[in-house]
Amino acid sequence: MASRLADAGFTVSVYNRTKAKAEVLAAEGIIVAATPADAAREVDVLLVSLSTAEVVDEVVLGDGGALAAAPPGTTVANMSTVSPDSARAFAERVATAGHRALDACVLGNANHARDGELRFMIGGDADDVAALRPVLDVLAKEVVHLGGHGMGATAKVAMNLLMGVQMQALAEAIVFGERAGLDRRQLIGMIAASGYSSPVMKFKAGVMARRAFEQADFKLTLMRKDLLLALRDAERLGVDMPATAASCEVLTAALDAGLGEEDCAAVLTEVERRADGQCMSSQR
Repeated sequence: MASRLADAGFTVSVYNRTKAKAEVLAAEGIIVAATPADAAREVDVLLVSLSTAEVVDEVVLGDGGALAAAPPGTTVANMSTVSPDSARAFAERVATAGHRALDACVLGNANHARDGELRFMIGGDADDVAALRPVLDVLAKEVVHLGGHGMGATAKVAMNLLMGVQMQALAEAIVFGERAGLDRRQLIGMIAASGYSSPVMKFKAGVMARRAFEQADFKLTLMRKDLLLALRDAERLGVDMPATAASCEVLTAALDAGLGEEDCAAVLTEVERRADGQCMSSQR
């Protein structure tokens, strides 16, 4: 996103908690800030993309955080996947500090970001969405304003819920077919080309076929985090989600097995482990 905005002529300043990830952008003329406050000092728009609500609070709202240094009236777009309640609480604190807040959640991977083909799901005031349009028009192929604060976060959690359950189903179909005697790669190719597939499933089927889990496009620990967000809100809403709960349980076991930093497609490894355990139990 930073690279695309710089290519479009925006002056871009970035901060990352892992310094090396930001330093690669310096060659593109992007300012690499030493602290969150330094990154926010002269901005019109502050884009926040972090792993959890707790990290958002630390980097943006904490002592020495970005918000304290941002000019009055800055538009703060929180693109992090957080609970709707967290998004609303964040927006309230941003407004109290004299700024404008949006939960501007995104769908897409790094290639979509680079090509300006992200999809934005936004909660907040319509006027603030309009003020963000010059940035959104560079980054997005679709922008949907869903209502007040928290609605963008709600949509993102719902979307990621689908992905988590789909990855579980894909892994189970592969292991089931392979243990029944089907050629693994042939089966994966059939799934990817079928009407049951989606763009995400096709992409992740390729990741599973190559077992390319170490270069994580979306970490397993974050997938589990998002399903937990969905389940907690579902409990509050009185919505029963057994498929999501089952997927979350398997992801939790995968996390406990040390797979958290791998791609979420590594849930396949946990499904295989369980199948091996069942096989051993049957043999006994």
